[in-house]
Amino acid sequence: SNEYKSYLSECKDMSCLRHICRLGLRPGLVTVRCKSDALATVKPTDVRRIVDELNPIPNYDYKVTESYPVPGVDFGPPPTAQTGVHAITGETVRFPYFTKPDAHMDLSLTLKDMVEVIDKNSEKGPLDMWLDGFQFDDLPKKESEVYRIRGTQVGERGPFWEFFQLYKNEYPAVEKAHSFWRPYATVMTETLSEELFDAMWIHFFHNPLLDSYELKRGLNIIYDLDMVPEPAVLEAMFRACRRLNDYPLTIRILEGIKNKIPKDPAIYQWLLQEVQPVMEELGIVTPDELGLHIAPDGKGPLPY
Repeated sequence: SNEYKSYLSECKDMSCLRHICRLGLRPGLVTVRCKSDALATVKPTDVRRIVDELNPIPNYDYKVTESYPVPGVDFGPPPTAQTGVHAITGETVRFPYFTKPDAHMDLSLTLKDMVEVIDKNSEKGPLDMWLDGFQFDDLPKKESEVYRIRGTQVGERGPFWEFFQLYKNEYPAVEKAHSFWRPYATVMTETLSEELFDAMWIHFFHNPLLDSYELKRGLNIIYDLDMVPEPAVLEAMFRACRRLNDYPLTIRILEGIKNKIPKDPAIYQWLLQEVQPVMEELGIVTPDELGLHIAPDGKGPLPY
């Protein structure tokens, strides 16, 4: 519509591909907003063009499962296994499950395990939760210090939900922090600002407790949202696949994005351009290079 085109022309200062807004567009129309200047500078890619076929590689059926091995491409030797103690069974496992809210209470945790005291002048990350204006009896602090909830930086496991359950009813600041983290790894992240949306999902995909099930659940949530992920989020997805040694899932990620915006090849090419260094580092090739694609609704090959 003219209203949609007019809105796009005003989006020159937007830094990411996100929701345009609710303009009452017809159902099924994928809407994204992006920085027009970025798309204008999309460079031609070196993606090898192959005529799309449903199954161009013998014995490969992409419909079987997203983790079905692709002949001829893999990550190479897997990384050193990361192990940890399962929160419920106490067994040593390779990738522990997430600590689910209200699932159980780990009574062995102390306040110092869940909160640390830091200087007020410390650098604050986008997801850092600082608590001030009160004192924990078991963990005193100075006037020049604040409490920081552990696990909120990229590469950490996320906050301990036991902390929220124990203290949210006693301290309003803890309740506020709990409300802030509730959308984590859920569809509720759609209501966050662009910066917080990206920060939460980057944290999620870098979470050391991420297992294969949680990775695929997070990917499904993002795919269902009316948006295209930022290159930084896409890179975090690839690195999560590397840690879990799931090469085929990287192909699924690119196929999903390509199928999500079939009428916007410039956006897909721009994303490939931005994540090319990480793809080369991890040895990831595109569905185009493999001659694979997912035909939208059975209507045949994508136009690019």
